[in-house]
Amino acid sequence: MKVSKELAMQLWRDVFGSDLWAVDCFGTWIYRDDYGDIQSTRIRPNGNGQRYNYGWDVDHIFPIARNGKDAMNNYEPMHHYNNKQKSDNLNFKIGDIPYQVVKCNICGGHGLYGKGIINQHTGIRVDWKGVQKRYYTSN
Repeated sequence: MKVSKELAMQLWRDVFGSDLWAVDCFGTWIYRDDYGDIQSTRIRPNGNGQRYNYGWDVDHIFPIARNGKDAMNNYEPMHHYNNKQKSDNLNFKIGDIPYQVVKCNICGGHGLYGKGIINQHTGIRVDWKGVQKRYYTSN
């Protein structure tokens, strides 16, 4: 399920601020204005000079197909190819690295629980809430 561009831009601002360029939770470069664009290519400043597609989508960390919520704490800005690789899986690989969607305590003090993504090799969370230690105060 695709979220509106307005909601996607709000998520971008909340996660990446005013930056035009960012990396998704798997380390793939994305460009703010390429939301939903899977065809256009551009050259990234300070990159290798090659043209790539930097289009991104909003992933539902815990998939809607598995009764996940359409909620801000369940959203992850993600390069469209990585989102396609993840699909509706709870265990998946991006490149050679295995990842898993897990239940996480967003803020026990507020009784907020959600889903995060961990790198199964390191056990470290890679989703924006885990990395930035921030979350939306309502699900």
